[in-house]
Amino acid sequence: MNEATLISAFELLDDFLTAGKTAPVWLVVGGGSALLVQRLSTRQTKDVDVMAMREWEGNVVSAYPLPASVKQAAARVAEELRLDPDWLNGAAALHGFDLSLLPAWFWQELDTREYGQNLKISFIGRKGLILLKLSAALDRDQRRDIEDLACLKPSSAEMEELLRWVLRNLHETTTHPKLPTLLRELQHADLIPGFS
Repeated sequence: MNEATLISAFELLDDFLTAGKTAPVWLVVGGGSALLVQRLSTRQTKDVDVMAMREWEGNVVSAYPLPASVKQAAARVAEELRLDPDWLNGAAALHGFDLSLLPAWFWQELDTREYGQNLKISFIGRKGLILLKLSAALDRDQRRDIEDLACLKPSSAEMEELLRWVLRNLHETTTHPKLPTLLRELQHADLIPGFS
């Protein structure tokens, strides 16, 4: 999906939610779709990673499983736009880490947009995406994590701050075997000695 397809899908999702007289839905979205919508990358994405949901008062709650009304509306969108049946999924919430661990700024830097009457989406901001992509790059071997980080262009200070946060809070360590390669690839080889 490119940016235009994503926006069409969100608008259609709102149409179906509204037609079904569903309570308003507020999603928190990360991954490739957050990069695309905020024009931080042009790489197409196969799905929308829903990391969390927000209640209208602003509380953050788990997105797994997605409510039945959202799943039904998403299935109709998939049919109409010929998208993958799982184009909107809460798997990131299931396989991700405890959201309460995330720093306060993570939730303050969301880019929130409305797609009609009943759908609001908060996209994870640039710095939050760097944090999540650094964590992913250390946890798995997927080239797109490095490519996305290159698009996000973390500064040396951001790289150091966010890597230290990820290592301390998610890995409970101060170093990682993948760090030298990751830092070299992202043009921050000068930081390697500080993490060894």
